[in-house]
Amino acid sequence: MTILKSFSLILVLIASSNCLRAQKNIENYKSEILSEDEMLITAGKAIKLIQDNRPLDLKNLFSADIRKNITDPQIKQLTEQLNSFFKTEPIPTDKRDILPSLQASVNNNDTIFINNINYNFKSSQTLIFSFLKKYGTKELSGIRLQDKPLSSKNYRPNIKQIENFNFNVDDVTHFRIYYDEGKNKRTKFKNEIGYFAIQGDAEKFEKTKIKPIIKNIFSDLTKSKYESVDVFNDPLQRGENPKFIQIEFALKDKPYLIFIYLPLIQDQKYSGKIVLMEKEYQNLGYQFILNQNDYLNIVKEFPKILDLKLDDFYEEKP
Repeated sequence: MTILKSFSLILVLIASSNCLRAQKNIENYKSEILSEDEMLITAGKAIKLIQDNRPLDLKNLFSADIRKNITDPQIKQLTEQLNSFFKTEPIPTDKRDILPSLQASVNNNDTIFINNINYNFKSSQTLIFSFLKKYGTKELSGIRLQDKPLSSKNYRPNIKQIENFNFNVDDVTHFRIYYDEGKNKRTKFKNEIGYFAIQGDAEKFEKTKIKPIIKNIFSDLTKSKYESVDVFNDPLQRGENPKFIQIEFALKDKPYLIFIYLPLIQDQKYSGKIVLMEKEYQNLGYQFILNQNDYLNIVKEFPKILDLKLDDFYEEKP
């Protein structure tokens, strides 16, 4: 398993918008549909560049307008993660698993049509290559890996439920930290107000000076006490306007991700609790509910990340 099952670095750098699936008869949109065969050729080139670990050549496959917003570290991370993913997950070759789709993206009064080529992996993930009509079929507009929706609430994880919370901070290969100020958003972080995200590999984990804080959190977790554990089939429901900090990380040679969620104010969902998730996929795994009184060091240490000088590490689009 790779960190992409969680982080799924998204490079669909088009107008910010709310996305929806076209619901009207496809006849209304025929003029927006690009050649499937031509898109498949470009998607195939992208896959080959990823397999050959050629991030800069992959970057050049994007249209110029989008390429200028992609940093070299971003494209390098995307290439490395997908390259690793391909080594464990066979790339679909059956035509039934490689499907085109048309997506309508609404931005104010404008509608942008996005053509996608979807590679459906047997691991319940879909790799999507996106194209915009104005750039044609020879240039990419986006790449993303996402979980396919699970069809049943009775779907159970294939991974074994962990028996304890013993994690080695030196085994962290990738991480993502997200903070939201909740209802009263004031603090400006680059292009956003009131929330930020930091993610990266083990090297960035060291550079940010976050590692010692997480080491203390891991030490407290070794108590392995929890109030309840259940299978979850949906993303965490945080409630309305929560103020929180959370971290998700991948561990060396582990078939799961670990996610820790800490609410920062009372009178909100999970107040007084800590949520720990063992994730097989973003929407499938085991959810443990911990009592904050059993983990006072986590309650104390986790928010210290907010006091670090991390401006150079914030994600441009958290």
